[in-house]
Amino acid sequence: MSEDPRTRAEAALRAWADLPGRAAAARLERGTERWEAEVRADAPVPAASLLKIPLAIAAERAGAEGRIAAGWRIAIRDLLAEASLPSLLHALDPEIGLGLADLIGLTVGLSDGPAAAALLRMTGIGAVCDAIAATGCTATDAHVVPPEDPSAPLAGRTTARDALRLLDAAADSARHPLTARALRHSVRNSRIPLGATEADVTIAHKTGSLPGLAHDVARIEADGAVLLVAFLATDEHDTLAVGYAMGIATRTILAAWGLDAQRTRSIA
Repeated sequence: MSEDPRTRAEAALRAWADLPGRAAAARLERGTERWEAEVRADAPVPAASLLKIPLAIAAERAGAEGRIAAGWRIAIRDLLAEASLPSLLHALDPEIGLGLADLIGLTVGLSDGPAAAALLRMTGIGAVCDAIAATGCTATDAHVVPPEDPSAPLAGRTTARDALRLLDAAADSARHPLTARALRHSVRNSRIPLGATEADVTIAHKTGSLPGLAHDVARIEADGAVLLVAFLATDEHDTLAVGYAMGIATRTILAAWGLDAQRTRSIA
């Protein structure tokens, strides 16, 4: 008798998460089937760049409500002058003008610091907190450090359970078309996307990275199924290795449910 897919999928999630400093949550829906598994999913950890998800939602809402003027643009030169942070934008023509959709795409898809700082200046931390609440998150907070600096980066905490809520809400293209598009075109890396190629599945995901910290949360669509999965890791000696393991766990969960996910060359 073949192994029950729920058993195999949960074993894969636990194999990754049953180590100190790690937490994970997953949910799969396919027709009438539903599976959920969690490991320390309510443990609060630094959210890192996962907070760029509600920031993008807040900015998109501000644009839709007219609080950011239609047609607003900022030159790359001015954007970089307002936030002295590393950015791919330094390689581009400084006279190029960027609009709201561009900044959301850069903030979510590339985790670009100057783009995120510009969105935060326009929306304010209160709007980011409102966006968090609107997604149904109950254990996620956001603030700026130092609080008196309007260009200070976002900081806060979240949980694996809340990370699923954030990503699922943000990936809804009917409610948040700009943010959803950015998530679907986020840079592919050695974390969750390593477990399946774009030819096999549609992936909307967002990472979070700090020294010793590696997060990734994704919404994966494959063969009529939707898999939401969040991996949060702190106090890691080798974040590259833990990210690689996220990809292996993701591939195993997909395979447990018989979903078509080709092995990538690097983990064949």
